[in-house]
Amino acid sequence: MSFELWLSFVGTVVILAITPGPSVLLASANSLNYGVRKTFGTILGDLSANLIQMSLASLGLASIIISSGEIFQVIKWLGVGYLILVGIKKIVIKPSLDKNTGKKGPRGTWSLYKEGFLMSAANPKAIIFFAALFPLFISPGREFFPQFLVLCITFICIDGLSLLTYSIFAARLKSYLENNDKVHFQNKIVGVLLIFSGLMLSLVKKTGQ
Repeated sequence: MSFELWLSFVGTVVILAITPGPSVLLASANSLNYGVRKTFGTILGDLSANLIQMSLASLGLASIIISSGEIFQVIKWLGVGYLILVGIKKIVIKPSLDKNTGKKGPRGTWSLYKEGFLMSAANPKAIIFFAALFPLFISPGREFFPQFLVLCITFICIDGLSLLTYSIFAARLKSYLENNDKVHFQNKIVGVLLIFSGLMLSLVKKTGQ
């Protein structure tokens, strides 16, 4: 892979990473509610799911999902259900803030990690996205694995930095949203956007349909 080709990949991923999606919304909401440090759990969960999806794509399992309508539909509707479920919880459950810190009650990093992991893993388009994107930036005349590794590391770094930036920005807004009603209103907005993402995901069809 040439340096110019790698720069093209960086530019593509930066544009994709700064576009708000379900993972960005979740990381921002958790940062506002629990602080940036704990939101590292959400970010690591998201990146872990991405790493697994990239690995599966490299093993050719994306082609199986693309070719099998049944598998794709199962993954898609699980993803739709999870996005809508999280969205409804954000809308319905009113946060209980600690008066001393302005943050929600204790929630473990592992819990936030699982939430971030499931949010990213629930998107069946991701593995197909990686399978479609990565070959565009891999030179056929060179060894596959070193190039694939560079692309994975680059994507993880850019996506992680993007999520962290959004989390820091959300935490900066905490002083303006330090009461139950305002945080609940913000959560309702996130919830509606997550439900919308789920509904949009339900419209996605298998390649070739």
